[in-house]
Amino acid sequence: MGVSAQSARMIPGPDLILACPHCGALSRLFTLASSDAEGAISWTDGYQHFPLAPRQPNIVRCHACSQLHWLAECREVGMIDPVGMTPAEGVPRFASFEKAEQPEPGTPPPDGWVNAPQMQSLDESGYFAALNSGLAKTPEQEIELRVHAWWRGNDRFRKHEGTGRYPTSPQAVENLERIIVLTEGGDHEFVLFRAEALRQLGRFEAAEEALYGLCSDYALAREKATELIRAKSRDLEVLFA
Repeated sequence: MGVSAQSARMIPGPDLILACPHCGALSRLFTLASSDAEGAISWTDGYQHFPLAPRQPNIVRCHACSQLHWLAECREVGMIDPVGMTPAEGVPRFASFEKAEQPEPGTPPPDGWVNAPQMQSLDESGYFAALNSGLAKTPEQEIELRVHAWWRGNDRFRKHEGTGRYPTSPQAVENLERIIVLTEGGDHEFVLFRAEALRQLGRFEAAEEALYGLCSDYALAREKATELIRAKSRDLEVLFA
């Protein structure tokens, strides 16, 4: 059987085995040996979707103790072949990061590694829970969590057309207001976040003023944003595809 075009562009790498920093429970995290940017879509809120290069989560909730934590806080235990990559009648290959001597080929991996669940990305409510729990220790971390909460809330609009594709819940509106404060005076990426947050709140004059800080490298993004602002549209739109 030949290799499909998609599998030739996106090839799984080994799963990392990571330990929760709170309780030590093990989880798997996918990696990619090869990926491709084909089919990428960029949205006006700054989110980019890569169908052949999925992103690892930045914040996760432990399946055992339910505590939220940054992915970077996990202890790296080892790696194992991903599910579906082991030949029939075979055993997954694995390697330990905590032992100098590695297992002989064909040695079965620990049951806890085989049965460890995949880490899951958070939804909008999960990011709000992370913010409420004080997981953001710096302004940069707060911006990261708030932008991700915004993206996850906007996901519901990405496959739909028509009007009303912007945040309306009190929590989501408050999140946009805080993003506007945190990104004031920031670099060009922050200028785009700030202008888009203002536009989605319907503050069109302030949104257009915010775009003045963009350099010529962002001319296409500024042109699209300005077009939407002057049309008094608050809706999430595709920026590039």
